[in-house]
Amino acid sequence: MTQPVRLVRRLETATQVKGLMKRYYEGLRRGREDNKTVAWTYGPVPFELLRTMDIRFEHLESYGAYLAARQGQEHLKELSNRVGYSPDICSYARLTQGVHMLAESKDTTQVRPELLVPKPDFMLAVTSCHLMANTYDFQRRALKVPGFVIDVPFTKSMSDFKRSVAHVKRQLEDFIVFLEETTGRAFDYDRLREIMVKVKEAAMLRVECMKLSQRTPSPMTIFDHFICLGPMHVWRGTTESVEYFKALKAEVEERVANKIGAVPDEKYRLYWDNLPIWFKVGRLSEKLGSAGANLIAGIYTHCFFYSHEPEKIDPDRPLDAIAEELAYITMVFSNVEYRTDMIQKLCEDYRINGLVMHSSRTCQPMDIGQMDIINTIEKRLGIPGVVIDGDPTDPSYYSDAQTETRLEAFLEVLQARKKAA
Repeated sequence: MTQPVRLVRRLETATQVKGLMKRYYEGLRRGREDNKTVAWTYGPVPFELLRTMDIRFEHLESYGAYLAARQGQEHLKELSNRVGYSPDICSYARLTQGVHMLAESKDTTQVRPELLVPKPDFMLAVTSCHLMANTYDFQRRALKVPGFVIDVPFTKSMSDFKRSVAHVKRQLEDFIVFLEETTGRAFDYDRLREIMVKVKEAAMLRVECMKLSQRTPSPMTIFDHFICLGPMHVWRGTTESVEYFKALKAEVEERVANKIGAVPDEKYRLYWDNLPIWFKVGRLSEKLGSAGANLIAGIYTHCFFYSHEPEKIDPDRPLDAIAEELAYITMVFSNVEYRTDMIQKLCEDYRINGLVMHSSRTCQPMDIGQMDIINTIEKRLGIPGVVIDGDPTDPSYYSDAQTETRLEAFLEVLQARKKAA
């Protein structure tokens, strides 16, 4: 069978992520064989501390995205339905409940291997996302394993932010004690410093790729950024992460030098709000690309994962750097005014023509204030927006026909405004 011709030029470096993620999860599944401590994690947790202790960790939102992109979510959803999980709660949470049930199952012979992860020795959650923190609480009690929660307060001002950083840092210190007691090993602060050096290097390379995307035509799409999250997420703090972003930057620089855009004949530059619709990344990319529209920037890719001023990361003050990142993420989550200002800056820096707001049926924190944001940005910059309904992992909340009709109408608006200008 002949493969369909792709309009959007995919980055070769992005194709390496699939292999990296496969390797990561294979290592996790070997955790018991390799005599490693295994943790399940929820929310934007400090992977750096786990990596310092050589703990194999499963990040269940990341794992849910991994499975959704590979059409592996249906079996897990069915399992969560059996124990009464509402279809309206976080779809990542429903997938993690399915993972939890498989971890306790005695017969897994008929289960796809990638759906299996070892039962955890302990769990870790961060309250930036209250839905995942609640999922942590339910599953920790069900599995009867130790757990630790890092509370990150919502912030409304910079004075709140500074207090939040201090509050989080104290808890990170307590968590290190928890790790030492759980593993029976001393925490290696020299190794943490080495890990933070790599976090900083990878983060700065990644931000440089983002800045190169400000060029016209843009050498990347938001879908490239989505796919490239893995090396800055579960691989964060490793040599693999640094080498990946060196290769990515080199490829993006080559495109810029040769004036090669990710979308041929780029006409419109768009912003994406909220999480990806993982099971439709390819189709949405091609649909928009066929109209000369390139989704270039988004709050999730461009404001999380140490993308805010990574040059200020101080490896000699690792707990301060981690605490600041957690407090910053939570401020973006909780403060609509601040989020609106950040989106305005992205629109200005990337010369955005329109906002595409993914209204996720089950991700409430990321949905906050979307209509207010559209109205405010249009008043400030004259940039229109459109809302599309969907979900990060649940196809039952997504319609190709509805989404594509809305996008087509929105592109007609952009075309009319362009002609009028």
